[in-house]
Amino acid sequence: MNSEPRSTALLNMVRDDVPDDLRARIERAVRPVWVRDWADRPRPEVEILVTPHDRLTPDRLAALPGLRVVLATSTAVDYVDRDYCAAHGVRVHNTPDYTGSSVAEHAMALMLAVVRHIPRLDDAARTDADSAGLVARELTGAVAGVVGLGGIGRRIATLAQGFGMDVQFANRSPRTLVGARQVELATLLQTSDVVFLSLPLPSGGGAVLGVSEFALLKPSAVVVNVSADELIDRYALERALTSGRIAGAGLDVIGDPAPYRDLPNTVLTPRRAWYTREAVRRRAATWVDTLCAIAGGRPVNRVL
Repeated sequence: MNSEPRSTALLNMVRDDVPDDLRARIERAVRPVWVRDWADRPRPEVEILVTPHDRLTPDRLAALPGLRVVLATSTAVDYVDRDYCAAHGVRVHNTPDYTGSSVAEHAMALMLAVVRHIPRLDDAARTDADSAGLVARELTGAVAGVVGLGGIGRRIATLAQGFGMDVQFANRSPRTLVGARQVELATLLQTSDVVFLSLPLPSGGGAVLGVSEFALLKPSAVVVNVSADELIDRYALERALTSGRIAGAGLDVIGDPAPYRDLPNTVLTPRRAWYTREAVRRRAATWVDTLCAIAGGRPVNRVL
């Protein structure tokens, strides 16, 4: 029996949101404190903070003066004040690779919803609105351009092949995928019928699709983004859609969806590309594994 004192971990979530078997592992590994907001009073006993996508400012982190580890239950950690953590010796860990096929499948759903006019046809069927002008397009033989051939991009490319699409991709480093070809970004934009964005933000920031990039696209092209909103210049997207420079866009919006609501020929979802039963379970299992490793003093990857 391990008699070592367990670290106190503040879990910034509802206890019942964690599956019973995983919750039992947590409670064996640490002394858990389940609370949605700890900023009401200092908690000096907390050494480990487990948190979802929740803004961690210096003021909030300072309420945990004994903190030594932040464990984000997301892949991105941009909501954690990294300068504060570095200055106070707080390690930051993330939760990678839990989405599986979820995001790629959602990208396909967005593509289909746009090119087949699914939301507008659903409305027409319910309201007897005129749908005569809503002519769809076939995907067989169309060109899919995947920008970013990481794990998600590779799955998108494979699924696109299953639709009979001709697949090409652009990536910062050389990659291979059977049945697909790597091309320069400009070539991809000029020749693709559907452009998928599946890459992290460039280290220096900045949009991948701006005014000059939209100018390269076919007027019949559709853009699908299942990555950061900032990969697309929103004002360039608005001009491209309102002027007919492109045919449509499917966006899984991570931030505020309000600026996109009035854009024509768009299908929006509110940060739900990853949200499946399977991915929810994988994410929880992954961060619980990391938490147990941290509590047990075992090595674990970290992002800071």
